[in-house]
Amino acid sequence: MSKVIVPQRGDDLKALARLCDALYICPKDHVGKRLGPMVAYAGKSPDGKNLIGDIYFNFRRIECHPLVVEQFAEVVAEKIIGAHIADTLDTVCGIPEGGRSLAQPLARILGKRFVYATKVPKPTEQGKKQEYTWDLSQFAFAQKERLLVVEDVINNLQNTDNTLEQIALTGAEVVILSAALNRSPFADTEYIPRKGPYADKVLPIVAAIREPYPEYSQTDSAVVGDVAAGNVEFGVKNNWTLLMVAMECASGRKVPDSGSSRFGGF
Repeated sequence: MSKVIVPQRGDDLKALARLCDALYICPKDHVGKRLGPMVAYAGKSPDGKNLIGDIYFNFRRIECHPLVVEQFAEVVAEKIIGAHIADTLDTVCGIPEGGRSLAQPLARILGKRFVYATKVPKPTEQGKKQEYTWDLSQFAFAQKERLLVVEDVINNLQNTDNTLEQIALTGAEVVILSAALNRSPFADTEYIPRKGPYADKVLPIVAAIREPYPEYSQTDSAVVGDVAAGNVEFGVKNNWTLLMVAMECASGRKVPDSGSSRFGGF
């Protein structure tokens, strides 16, 4: 029977993510050797290949628990209200899929209008992470309507740049960025795009959790061995159970099935 998670106010959000099986951290041995697969991100390095890393925050697993989503929304709302910027926005815009789920309760708490984009798949080469564009045509936007844009995770902000460009076409104006987790290695409390319609504009970032984590190009010396060995999961959400098993095996909580995994040792 599936578990139902009912959080208490003040619960640690990262602990709640673990309870929802929403957080993958690549297990390592005492000398730093990876005991499970790395994971691919949407952002790309200059060679056009997906960036990779050791952590993945799967908000889809949190979406199953509406009260946990509400908890994340409450934390974001408290930070926005505490920073006295709630009055600088008119509408909360969710970016699918996780951002949409988070944006709706956030809009309700802040007393704002709620809109969302829908996913349109882009042609993607085999072995690369699926890419999307956003369709915002189902909602009408007033000129200069001030948007808070909500994603599930902020990382390298390449997807955010694309989102900003598409929203600019609607006539609305993005004034704040938000997320359940901001794990960007370089953008802490604000982001300043260097190109596009928001070039050199300071956009505040408000996230429920702020923890930076490194990303690597696939030719980086720290990961090239794993890439050569095929120790990178590109279909992260489709193979989420495998990643959870990798962590459990490394911790000794689960005995690996020698015939069921694509990754050595699991």
